[in-house]
Amino acid sequence: MDLKNIKLEYIREELDIKDLAPTPLEQVKKWFEEAIKAEISYPNAASLATISKDNIPSNRIVLIKEINENGVQFFTDYTSSKGQDLDTNPIASILLFWKELDRQIRITGKVSKTSREVSQAYFAKRPKESQISATASMQSKSIDKEKLQSEVKNLQDEFKNKDVECPSRWGGFHIELNEVEIWQGRPNRLHDRFLYKFIDNNWKIDRLSP
Repeated sequence: MDLKNIKLEYIREELDIKDLAPTPLEQVKKWFEEAIKAEISYPNAASLATISKDNIPSNRIVLIKEINENGVQFFTDYTSSKGQDLDTNPIASILLFWKELDRQIRITGKVSKTSREVSQAYFAKRPKESQISATASMQSKSIDKEKLQSEVKNLQDEFKNKDVECPSRWGGFHIELNEVEIWQGRPNRLHDRFLYKFIDNNWKIDRLSP
């Protein structure tokens, strides 16, 4: 399959260093607000890259649930492939791409688990069917579909009239904003790229070659 004839042009306005917030946290929040305002479908969907104990990279889409001083936050099954990767190599890269705005945000940083209280509080806010699915599914493990459906049915009966408890294997991760690249697509591939790095107790912003 030859894909070289697929053409994609970027036509958005230029991005200058003076347009950027002084810290990556402020800049990420700003662009998220603009993505939400633009009514982009799943603006919090991001590609998460991790490394296994055998140094094999893996990539998948996760949903960012919060942005705060600790970084970006998502939730998963700690026994899943990505959970095991992050337990062995607690560093990750996450990428957001908003084609409607010709924008990317790439975040690389150290990873840590959220507190149990934070995980339980978010789990309690999820729809009950999603809670049951998370409880029934041992994410990334081999499973027979009929067995999974049977386990879901059993849990639906068990928790019909009571709350579903957050499984001990389920919770959140924070990815620190150690390095953040802000990317604005521009005509003729002359993209505007800026990299935030924390140096000597200050955020330094460098323009990168496209």
